Amino acid sequence: MLIFKINPCAYTTFVVVICINVCFSFAEENVISVEQIDFFEKKIRPVLVEHCYECHAVDAKAVRGGLLVDSAVAFRTGGDSGPAVVPGKPSDGTLLEALKHETFEMPPKQKLPDAVIKNFEDWIAMGAPDPRTQATTPASVGSGIDLAAGREFWSFQPIREPEIPTVNNANWAVSDIDRFILAAQAKKNLQPGLAADSLTALRRLYIDLIGLPPTVEQIHQFEAHDEKDRWQHTIDELLESQQFGERWGRHWLDLARYSNSTGGGRSLLYGESWRYRNYVIDSFNNDKPFDQFIREQIAGDLLVSEDYKVRQQQIIGTGFLALGPHNYENQDKEQLRMDVVDEQIDTVGRVFLGMTIGCARCHDHKFDPIPTTDYYALAGIFRSTNSLVPGNVSKWVSTPSPISVEEETERDAYKVAVSTINTKIKKLQTKIKDLKVGLPSIVMDNPAATLVGAWTDSTSVKGYVNENYQHSSELTASAEYLFAVDEGEYEIQISYTPGSNRTQKAKVTVDHAEGNKELSINQRLQPSLDGTYHSLGNFSSNGELKIIIQPTEKAPTIIDAVRLISLNENEEETTKQIQTALKETEVELKQRQTELAELEKSKPAELPQIVSVAEQPEPSDYNVNIRGNPHNLGEDVPRGFLSVVESSEQFKISENESGRLELANWIANRENTLTARVFVNRVWKHLFNVGLVRTVDNFGVPGEKPSHPELLDHLAVQFMMNNWSVKQLVREIVLSQTYQLASATAGSIQADPENRLLTHQNKRRLTAEAIHDAMFLISGELDLTPGGDTIRSGTKSEYGYQFDFGKRAVYLPVFRNRLPDLFAVFDFPNPNLPQGKRTASNISPQSLFLMNSEFVSQRSQQTATQVIQKANSTEDRIERLSLAILNRYPTSDEQRLLTEFIGVEPESIERWTQVVQALFGSLDFRFVE
Repeated sequence: MLIFKINPCAYTTFVVVICINVCFSFAEENVISVEQIDFFEKKIRPVLVEHCYECHAVDAKAVRGGLLVDSAVAFRTGGDSGPAVVPGKPSDGTLLEALKHETFEMPPKQKLPDAVIKNFEDWIAMGAPDPRTQATTPASVGSGIDLAAGREFWSFQPIREPEIPTVNNANWAVSDIDRFILAAQAKKNLQPGLAADSLTALRRLYIDLIGLPPTVEQIHQFEAHDEKDRWQHTIDELLESQQFGERWGRHWLDLARYSNSTGGGRSLLYGESWRYRNYVIDSFNNDKPFDQFIREQIAGDLLVSEDYKVRQQQIIGTGFLALGPHNYENQDKEQLRMDVVDEQIDTVGRVFLGMTIGCARCHDHKFDPIPTTDYYALAGIFRSTNSLVPGNVSKWVSTPSPISVEEETERDAYKVAVSTINTKIKKLQTKIKDLKVGLPSIVMDNPAATLVGAWTDSTSVKGYVNENYQHSSELTASAEYLFAVDEGEYEIQISYTPGSNRTQKAKVTVDHAEGNKELSINQRLQPSLDGTYHSLGNFSSNGELKIIIQPTEKAPTIIDAVRLISLNENEEETTKQIQTALKETEVELKQRQTELAELEKSKPAELPQIVSVAEQPEPSDYNVNIRGNPHNLGEDVPRGFLSVVESSEQFKISENESGRLELANWIANRENTLTARVFVNRVWKHLFNVGLVRTVDNFGVPGEKPSHPELLDHLAVQFMMNNWSVKQLVREIVLSQTYQLASATAGSIQADPENRLLTHQNKRRLTAEAIHDAMFLISGELDLTPGGDTIRSGTKSEYGYQFDFGKRAVYLPVFRNRLPDLFAVFDFPNPNLPQGKRTASNISPQSLFLMNSEFVSQRSQQTATQVIQKANSTEDRIERLSLAILNRYPTSDEQRLLTEFIGVEPESIERWTQVVQALFGSLDFRFVE
């Protein structure tokens, strides 16, 4: 409800008082969030296993200090010196002091890195969340898990089309979805509430399908359309819009833990990761069958297509495996390799199967029927996948983008042409070199020179004559080359190796028959003769020629060899012949070099590099890691999948392949009991704010069971039968009466307080991106053209990055250590984790941001300017703003109060800006009914 108060004082401030009834549901103390479990499993447990279990676990040869750390209870109880961990109080337990080597020194052999100790401090501060209910034994091949019993769990049961229920309220139901919903409600003597009014339903539909509110013009078009088919018409229109893929692609990017940076130590920029983002958006817009979408992301590089554009998409799709958060600086390369593999296994398991497979890295899964052998069967597949480029700082794999046959032919023709000219140039250069060797000449190397001052031998820069060259920076140094020769004409050439640190003013003095001549040589430039010699010109000799080289600045001056080429008459004929041939060859060489320069102007652009993965040259099975330590290997495990999921189809992995393609086919197989269920549940969650299985990322024993299991299987079967079409699934759901219900409780609050039976719709808050996009759309500033690489050119780091706004939020860079303020305040998901369900808080910093942010103020002012231009009267402007921002007509009270506030200043940008900002700050804007 909006209540407008008008302050009659001068410089009136428009105040919006929002009346909110907030119900807080406090979880029990022992409930651990998904993020906390992930933090423990990735940052804490591996360290405990590697460094502590040897002396502080139930199977240790001798438990030291009475301290056990292999279960939550034992860890908190502590040992002889008291509690090791006091949740929420890092300084109270003995653990941190021991890790810092301030009291006990644990581990005793070597202090852990500061970053690891900081992880423990953060973990304790967040309450020391620890999912371990009992001590665990090391990983081994022999598993005690009963797979047959595990298959009795609901999510491992085969998917079968259930019988469509017969319902009493048949006139209300327009789809099988409605019939399943009604049947479940009838068992509790409940019935659906009222349908939402048309504009409320329209706003919901627009936000859910494209992530943007309807514009004023779109609202009027909807109202003018024939009521019989306007809902269906609008759905079809939205499903075909570019904005559909941007909205639903962003949902997938949450799962794919998409980011433009690596995270880890120095957090590198991926550079080309935006191609994966656009691939996802395009896939949803093109309604790519979801089973194909799966195969491309797990094994796209192994798929075959004659169409180069399809090949591009297939390879880009593997960015799903590549774009995780990794510390490429880790110097323990085997540990880094297994950390990447672990992250890939965990992501694939959560995203496609709704299973926490990563929990089986150190021991058999404590809840689900996943033995450690299954984990390492998958690890063999991903270790046989190349995801890392070796180096002191490792890097991700990049693959050149596939191109068309025509473009490949053009590139090949260019390469042939360049190669042909280069071959001719090399032959001509060789000929010139041979001709010059044939010229009568005398060469004096640097050891034969008379040196004054300090000169240093070097062989660092290649291209010198004979064994070395020398350099000096002393201004008093000199090198004298003295030639005793016959009288006559000589060309004098000196050699040096060029470099960016060389002198630009080497002083060269030639003492010849006609006196002294001083020259200056820039030794940063390549010598023009074979890249080795530089000609000083022709000089006469009366029996002696002297060449002196001297430094004139602190930059190194190079001395190497000096060569004299005789131009005397007794050798004139030979010299003339050689000189003529040399000149002709040099002219031809210049022509060829000009041809090459012209050809290089048409050089094809460098092929884009796709962030991807590839096959290892020698794929192989892998071993169990004892306690998850890759340096402590156990027995070998053949590559394979989850044993608990059965299939009549065999997916045999060849010795010469990683097994990723077989894994992709196994996941996308219609007999897989998890894949379709998990995805249709995700779609349902996005349209109702709550999944049929509320734990959308966990279909295992710790997760919740479905509220409507038959409906879930019905949707899964229909989804697969409709060629895994996401658009058809969305269309079917939003056409249901259930989706179009109002969010009023319909008197069912006592019988169904959490609305699990869906007697009404669930209210939901706009995501950070929807708030961003809505403000830009309403202010007229939103650029709806798709984005490419939106990171500012020249950016080397995410730190201190200033975001450019204007396009849809999905195109903004996503950095693992830096987000726009609006994203941070409105619960943008952590890009380090696959996240199917975002946090949706309703906290005071959000209201403060909307009240005080310059970002919101600018959008408000621009919107105010727009409304003054588009509507003439105060009443029309209020109505237009209400339709644009709240997607409803203003109430009579709102119209009156706002009219009073605007008063006698109907053209005041300041007052209209305050009105807009108040509406942006209202619950009616932030929430979807």
